[in-house]
Amino acid sequence: MIGVRDARDGSRAMASELPDDPALPGLRKIMTRGLAQVMSEPELELATLCMHNYVPGSRATLEARVADRRFVIKIYADDPSAEAEVYRRLGVLGLAGDSGPRVPRLLSWDRDQKILVLSWLEGPSASQLVKDGKGRRAGELAVAWLRAASGGDVRFGPRRGCGHLLYQVGVSVGALTAANPVLGATAKRTAKVLERTLPEEGTPHLVHGTLYARHILDMGDGPGVIDWQQFGQGPFEVDAGMFLATISRAALRHQEVADEATRATEAFLEGTRGLVDPNTLEWYWAAALLHLAASGLKTGLRTQPILGAHSLVREAAWHAEHPLAFPLLEGGAQGDVPRDQS
Repeated sequence: MIGVRDARDGSRAMASELPDDPALPGLRKIMTRGLAQVMSEPELELATLCMHNYVPGSRATLEARVADRRFVIKIYADDPSAEAEVYRRLGVLGLAGDSGPRVPRLLSWDRDQKILVLSWLEGPSASQLVKDGKGRRAGELAVAWLRAASGGDVRFGPRRGCGHLLYQVGVSVGALTAANPVLGATAKRTAKVLERTLPEEGTPHLVHGTLYARHILDMGDGPGVIDWQQFGQGPFEVDAGMFLATISRAALRHQEVADEATRATEAFLEGTRGLVDPNTLEWYWAAALLHLAASGLKTGLRTQPILGAHSLVREAAWHAEHPLAFPLLEGGAQGDVPRDQS
């Protein structure tokens, strides 16, 4: 029997206690047959599994350990073939190695079971670095990834440019309005500004699509970037704006890390000069903030906006209406964005 523990609390359960989700046939087979049989590797009979993420009806992420082996098992409701291909292509470019900027190596995948098996990357996330007083390091890691990604020509996946982001903004506004009409009205005004100021698409590149600070790991000699299921083609400002939006969210949620968030932002803006267009970056930054403000609402996981949603929407308005301003580099204008007191 395979031992299972939940990464969130360290408790231990048995394989039979994995969630029985009919939308995730791979997870159900691991639960009923065991990992060794599903992966056709007898030595995995002694594996220990750790649940890191589970979205009912959508996906689950398990960490597997046996002897000196450690790897990730990602189980989906939908076909993960495209994600498998992006890991393969990044590997061809030399971005799935054992040093420097990297992504997990694709070890195997099963289209029928909808399972990906990836190498394990170990290190604190950029979001954790900000909390630990290492904000500048967090920003530098994000820069290192974008610089490394800019050296390859991978054009693969759905469009993730301003048209896609503007559609997502509309979805976010609708979700915010349904939950809180006053907040939704503020978000709608910003959405109209973004619609009027659409940037040019430019040359598409491979983008992560959800480059949250938690998706960037400090590997010691460079960044490791995980969770590529929302990848696509778009300008580098897509990922730059999302990274900065998650750093902004940290500062707005937790006053005690605001200074480190500022250092992360400063390092990122300094390091990406010449790689991203400042005006375009502000547009994607604002769009990403609206996306984060509606977290959970769009998927139905929440009925009320997250803590700090009002501040995220106000900062989104600021970025949409003040191109080229870079408030965190100009005397801490971040403080001019009202914070939630709750």
